[in-house]
Amino acid sequence: MDGKMKSHGQANASPNGVRVGGAFGQAAVEVLAYASFFLLVFAVISAVLLSAQSQELSRAESAYAQEIAYTFADHVRTAFIAGPGFVQDIELSPRLLGKPYVMRLSSAGEPGPDQEIRETGFIYVEWQGQNDQSSFSAPAATSHFLPKYDGKMVRDDSGFILLNASAGTRLRMSNTYDEDGKNVIVIEKTPVE
Repeated sequence: MDGKMKSHGQANASPNGVRVGGAFGQAAVEVLAYASFFLLVFAVISAVLLSAQSQELSRAESAYAQEIAYTFADHVRTAFIAGPGFVQDIELSPRLLGKPYVMRLSSAGEPGPDQEIRETGFIYVEWQGQNDQSSFSAPAATSHFLPKYDGKMVRDDSGFILLNASAGTRLRMSNTYDEDGKNVIVIEKTPVE
């Protein structure tokens, strides 16, 4: 040969036959592999943190719903123990961590032939959770409620008394006798004075 090297399809060859551009190509592949690995690690860590945040938000909603239910149950218990003549205006929280909610009160009503008379009622706080309808319940000191329906804040809902906090937050709770002489807790929207 005459001292000149034939390229044989190699675009970047040195006179002694070593590839010059190959080192840069290998470095680019390594950088791409490292970047992909760190991107995957970042994605996994982000997914774990988002899952933990979602679980914490769900737990916080349940804890706040528990507080709302037990606070209302305490108001019912106070009215029940105080006896006839007791009147108290209460303020409901307008939202449950930024979400609308309703409360359902189980009322004794008239028991059917196969139903037992209930001595305690239940207060259900219901809201739209992360993925589905969520609820929390607390026992009430009595199931003898006498609602004064207004069609918005205090409504009948298939045998339950529905309290919609989105339609108002002030309730009046009182203890009185019904027409049969039974001790009942009257629940109504606070009248505007």
